[in-house]
Amino acid sequence: MIPLISRDQVIGVLNLQSLKPNAYTEKELRIAERVGAQVAGAIANTLLFVEHKRSEEALRVSEERYRSILESIEDGYYEVDIAGNFTFFNDSMCQILGYSKEEMMGMNNRQYTDQKNAKKLYQAFNKVFRTEQSAKGYEWEIIKKDGTKRDVDASVSLIKDISGNRIGFRGIVRDITERKQAEKEMAALQEQLRQSQKIEAIGQLAGGIAHDFNNAITLIKTCSQLALMD
Repeated sequence: MIPLISRDQVIGVLNLQSLKPNAYTEKELRIAERVGAQVAGAIANTLLFVEHKRSEEALRVSEERYRSILESIEDGYYEVDIAGNFTFFNDSMCQILGYSKEEMMGMNNRQYTDQKNAKKLYQAFNKVFRTEQSAKGYEWEIIKKDGTKRDVDASVSLIKDISGNRIGFRGIVRDITERKQAEKEMAALQEQLRQSQKIEAIGQLAGGIAHDFNNAITLIKTCSQLALMD
């Protein structure tokens, strides 16, 4: 019986059998050991290949599920390198910016923001880079391909490689233009309501003053009439 050893671990046994007692010499055992070493290497390579194929299949399934989830959400998903250039994104991100996938790949954030918002992006990404802490609730104004401006709410987190090196950023982007517009309209309505309440209060005050003044005039008029009668 010859142990099959790979990387200092026994992965099987090569078993030789004979009906004759003491059928094998030391020389034959040494030969069997060399054969066993080759068999162990072949088995180890086969197991490694099978495990590699399993890992590839698991990775493919995982990536497929990952992409399916990203393509099914309405929010935009992005990945950029340290310089802020797009390296990966979903279809919703393309719709938010109005560019095709081919146009967006490698695009820098300065190409779809003005100087003010580009500075805000840099400050947000730089903070995440320094602290290595994810953040959300960043609001920026972007410029679509057709020139229209949209308000977005975004999250930012750091991407690291297997060695722990910081290589980029990822996050979720949501178009909040309609919500911001509704907030502005609501604020305008509230301001109109406040002005209306002020006018109503002034009217009530004026009415009260007029009533008091009218009472005073009535008293003066009555006293004057009595004085004329006397």
